[in-house]
Amino acid sequence: MKAKASLNEQDYLHNFMSTMTQKSDTIINYVLAIYFLLGIALAFKYDTWEIGAGVGTLNLLAYYSAKFLLKNSKFYQYVLSFVLAIFMAQYIYQMHGLFEMHFTVFIASTILIIYQNWKLQIPLTLLVVGHHVVLAYMQNFVYTDPKGIQLYFSQVNFDLETLIIHIVLAAVVFFMNGYWAYYFKTHSQNHISKISDEYELENMKLASAKYSSLTATKEYNDFVHRTTLDLKLPVSSVLKLIDVSKGHTDNDQLLSYLDMMRDSAKKIDDMVNDIHVKSINSRPGH
Repeated sequence: MKAKASLNEQDYLHNFMSTMTQKSDTIINYVLAIYFLLGIALAFKYDTWEIGAGVGTLNLLAYYSAKFLLKNSKFYQYVLSFVLAIFMAQYIYQMHGLFEMHFTVFIASTILIIYQNWKLQIPLTLLVVGHHVVLAYMQNFVYTDPKGIQLYFSQVNFDLETLIIHIVLAAVVFFMNGYWAYYFKTHSQNHISKISDEYELENMKLASAKYSSLTATKEYNDFVHRTTLDLKLPVSSVLKLIDVSKGHTDNDQLLSYLDMMRDSAKKIDDMVNDIHVKSINSRPGH
């Protein structure tokens, strides 16, 4: 019963997670559409069509190609995590370094909770930290003269202290969202395990009630069978005695009484025989 219960629980969990993944994928389709259209809208204002249309299209191709080619794998979810972080970098670059657009990756991190997989926060963390470090390096060691830059990489003064603060705050957000993804998955597993246990317990109760009913029916049929056997012998004896008595008298009135007694005894005998036959037919195997 334990093995069976465990198997049912795994089936319930698999079905639940499959349903949640399908619903999550549907939500992500809308999210990616919004992120792509946001890049197109920014291209209108900042004349960054190559970035808005080019990078946005590559992001969509990367996600949907991974999802199509690896249908039985969750790898496409990790590609999604990278894609959402790249959208953040795209917006910052399109808006000539407006670093506040990195909040879009925090929104993406929160959305990824729906997959209930804390590991999806890892690609976001790696890409955001790498992005911040590269921007800081380019600002402080490569492009030191802002007047010579046609497109600003960041409007934030990325000294070491600013870099550390940004990385720590971003890591805290990703850690919290990862924790909630882990918590929701654990809660779902515990909830399904509880439902599975209750389902198995209910099945055991139904089986027990059915067994008790069958046992009670068998005992009843056995009692009826034994009782009819016990009744058949004396009723048959009474009928024989009546027949013998009729042969030893010529009294019409007495013969009339004996006929009445025989009719009554015969009815009892017929009824006992009917009950006896029904008790036999009610037994298992008949």
